[in-house]
Amino acid sequence: MLCWLCCGQISAQQHNQQHLEKLNYAYTYLRNNYVDDVDLEPLVEAALEATFKELDPHSSYLSREEFMAMYSGINGEYSGVGFSMTTLRDTLIVTRILEGSPSERAGVKKNDRLISVNGSSLIGIEHERAVELLRGKKGSVATLSIIRGGEPISIDVVRDDIATRAIGDSFMLNDSVAYVRVDSFLSKTTTEEFISAMNSLQDVKSLILDLRGNIGGLLPSAVQFSELFLKRGDVIVSLEGRKSSTTYQASKNGNYADMPVVVLIDEDTASASEIVAGALQDHDRAVIVGRRSYGKGLVQKLIKFKDESGMRITTSRYRTPSGRIIQRPYNNGELEEYLNDRERYSPLDTTSIPDSLVYTTLNTARKVYGGGGIMPDIYIAMDSTSHTPFTRAVIEQNVVQIAIIDIFDRTPIDDFKTVYPTAEELMKNYTLDNFTVSLLTSQVCESSECVADDKSLEECRAIIAAQIAEEAYMSGFYYRLYGRYHDIALIRAMEIIGDKLFQKRILSPITPQNE
Repeated sequence: MLCWLCCGQISAQQHNQQHLEKLNYAYTYLRNNYVDDVDLEPLVEAALEATFKELDPHSSYLSREEFMAMYSGINGEYSGVGFSMTTLRDTLIVTRILEGSPSERAGVKKNDRLISVNGSSLIGIEHERAVELLRGKKGSVATLSIIRGGEPISIDVVRDDIATRAIGDSFMLNDSVAYVRVDSFLSKTTTEEFISAMNSLQDVKSLILDLRGNIGGLLPSAVQFSELFLKRGDVIVSLEGRKSSTTYQASKNGNYADMPVVVLIDEDTASASEIVAGALQDHDRAVIVGRRSYGKGLVQKLIKFKDESGMRITTSRYRTPSGRIIQRPYNNGELEEYLNDRERYSPLDTTSIPDSLVYTTLNTARKVYGGGGIMPDIYIAMDSTSHTPFTRAVIEQNVVQIAIIDIFDRTPIDDFKTVYPTAEELMKNYTLDNFTVSLLTSQVCESSECVADDKSLEECRAIIAAQIAEEAYMSGFYYRLYGRYHDIALIRAMEIIGDKLFQKRILSPITPQNE
């Protein structure tokens, strides 16, 4: 028997309706007439996943677990165990335990090897899947099987709300310049946390705001944060949807509207953090330093289904105050090509930008550029010369993390505090023992071209010492003790923030520079 749905000359709306009827007809017929019983759930799941793969790169179908993970953190908290972890070979290792967290109360220790949770193996699984297994309903128990010092132990951790912090390191670079890193805008409390961090610092006259690696987050958080640096009425961002558009403006003069600011961005600065960088650049409020940002300027809405799965669907696009579209170009259904795009790593002088993508800032009418992402005012290329080939290999292959894990396996953190009363003394006097040197060389040197000379080992010593200080004393010491002297973009930002004439020249009608 042949069955079909026919169509003639119809409107677009009728055409779409027929396709929906076609889909429903097909599944209904399968359910009622297929030779075997059909479980429609996997078929519908597969169809939804395939459908969203044909859309833009940021729309997607979400399973129940994925939807819960996406939705968690919006209110600045989630229910879980409260530690960070990394993967070494196929084993998850605890790298940091949040103060006051359920894990700290239960006795979980840094460097514990995670074997399973509630009977589910954690060996060889993806990091995201491990996070899903460790999170759960507040008050539920996560029974962790752990290897510590070669011995197996079991620890019951009662899950609780975990406050997520939006602000990373914050400290004074000198007697007047503050450094603050914003890790994300996923929390509604980002602005409050930032103000608190600034208030905890003394005599702040200017600011280096680090948005590198900031994956973005909530639009309201980005708008509220941008407002801190702008004047009442300044446009922050515009949203253009299919049926409507919305413009967000500063509702008041910001707390730091007159403070000199340098903003650090890179290729992983995305979404909400690009709104902030774009607004400050377009209003000539900050010098932007680094590399072109990610170019994620599509706005998604989360829709929940009755079975608690859902979809993330693009509903509009961001424009900066000057009119630039933040989203970089893409073709529907070509996610892999989009993710592997390397053009966004290119500096301005090697990128062809048509006149239609040249815009001007709102105060000094200097040139800024569209085409996706935020192009910095001062372009800092990825550095390949500040370290020896050996040190670069250590960094790129994450051997530092391996070395740190080994060091803390052999030496408790408190022993470092005893030998080195301050982080500065540790940074100055710590030496690599023979075991660590051997570990570094065995991990990196697979050919005769790899040379661990004195310069390489001194570079590695400084990196490892700063990492130990970060763990042993407090968050922020890595950038305090190492980054400020070796991070090229941060060093350049420090030079700019201390030179008012240079800032004025950059924020005038000129073309961005490459360095």
